[in-house]
Amino acid sequence: MSDSYKLNKLTDCRWANLFEVRFERDAKSEKSWIMCSRKDKPVQNAGKADVVVIVAAIETDEGRKLVVTKEFRVPLWDYEYGFPTGLIDDGEDVEETVSRELREETGLQLVKIKHISPPVFSSAGLTDESCHMVLAEARGEISDEWLEDSEDIEVLLLDVGDIKDLLASNKKIAAKAWGLLRHYAQTDTID
Repeated sequence: MSDSYKLNKLTDCRWANLFEVRFERDAKSEKSWIMCSRKDKPVQNAGKADVVVIVAAIETDEGRKLVVTKEFRVPLWDYEYGFPTGLIDDGEDVEETVSRELREETGLQLVKIKHISPPVFSSAGLTDESCHMVLAEARGEISDEWLEDSEDIEVLLLDVGDIKDLLASNKKIAAKAWGLLRHYAQTDTID
């Protein structure tokens, strides 16, 4: 059995690049695959998370709510409903990224992290990108003061009824958010 691959970088962009992967598996003929990666060494470093997805709950005067983002996404040319998300900077650990990204995208402060998943993959047929799903508690007031100019994000604080309404709508929901939103809707609680 011979397994091998060769990478050919097709683009040179800041946030992500296209690569051609020429590969052989199980002594079959060479094949080609086009993929996108944020990494300097795609495939080889596929197990290292690129991103955090922050599933934050917050106590409000109206009860416990979930922090949800409504973010304009160019490939959809529409808004996507999901959770605060951000790239892990070089030299930064997951906790630092969660604290920074939560503040940048929502204005909220991190109270505590309840759980960090191992790297989970976004769309393995297209990219080696993976993320840590982080369950957290937040506090503070929503603000767009720290958004980058390229970001178009509205922060929503949703209770279970709001989550059920979102799931029943025709709005675009991030794959990484849909399962958790459905869980909260079915259990009638935001834990």
